Amino acid sequence: MGLNALLLVVVVLVLHDSRTVISWMLVALLLALAIHPAVRWLTRKGLRRGLAVLAVFLVLGGLVALLVASFVPMLVEQGKALVNAAPDLLERIEESRAMKWADKRFDVMDRIQTELRENAAQAAAPALSVATGAARGLAATVTIVALTVFFLLFGEEVFRKALEWVRPEERERYVHLAVQMHRSVGGYVAGSFLVATVGGVVTAVTLLVLGVPYFLPLGLVMVVLGLIPFIGSALGAVVVVGTAFASSGVKAGVITAVVYLVYQQVENELLQPLIQRRTLKMNPLIITMVMLLGTSLAGVLGALLALPVAGALQVFLQDALARRQSRWIGGPGSFVPQPPVATDGRESQGAVSEPPAPH
Repeated sequence: MGLNALLLVVVVLVLHDSRTVISWMLVALLLALAIHPAVRWLTRKGLRRGLAVLAVFLVLGGLVALLVASFVPMLVEQGKALVNAAPDLLERIEESRAMKWADKRFDVMDRIQTELRENAAQAAAPALSVATGAARGLAATVTIVALTVFFLLFGEEVFRKALEWVRPEERERYVHLAVQMHRSVGGYVAGSFLVATVGGVVTAVTLLVLGVPYFLPLGLVMVVLGLIPFIGSALGAVVVVGTAFASSGVKAGVITAVVYLVYQQVENELLQPLIQRRTLKMNPLIITMVMLLGTSLAGVLGALLALPVAGALQVFLQDALARRQSRWIGGPGSFVPQPPVATDGRESQGAVSEPPAPH
């Protein structure tokens, strides 16, 4: 007993120390699940798996390069302009009637200024720290891309080797579970990326038409926050509407808010049911608790990974519950309903019978 407890403590400590690498592995796995349908389609067309993976990554790399060449310079320029204009935008928001009302009752502006001062002090890091952070980001990107490729190339082979440790009569069940997890989690990840991208494009186009000068970074904000389920889109709307209101006036802010509300209805009633039809089906209370737990453990990355991991676990638990319920029905000591019997020996609809005694 003591040895088992010690082993459990060691495992927990190892997992805690390896949480960064584990998070990279989970991100790579989710990306592989999202890309796998394209790879599978190419292999069904007769292309070898390695060539199919190479073709998909070449297409994705080309799209990324096109986006970088086309939009990143503009994005950087607008991002710098937004940062430089932030004090003026905050001042305009502070002078608005709604903010004066909120500030009078809740001291909103004082709290915002306090947070900005604290974050600014922390942001004044030396150049060495910035370079270290950039190097870590590059290492994480390279590692995740390499792991994604390996998952796509060798994931099925590893799974088949792992099945050899399972009893032959149980292998079909685990294959079925893997297929269900793959379908649920992979569809959820791909659908989430698609829905978040559509939301970001709608936001950027709306702001461009309204003449808001920061449409690209704000559209990117909606894409990133849109990946966070349940509350991410609402947080993005607060940032986007507030910036449109402060930079381009009340009319632009109101139109942006209306477009967001209309798009949310289209997303909830059309896009989400269409894209996520066969993916995660989870209780909102469980979604909230899972997101809070993931955020507390790993911040924004934890919030992004929490639901896919919980979705895979949900498939496993549903299967375990179904198997347990099948053992409960008709097992020793189980309750089997019997037809009511009247006192004269005939069946009666109104009498209540006692449950049979346990065997």
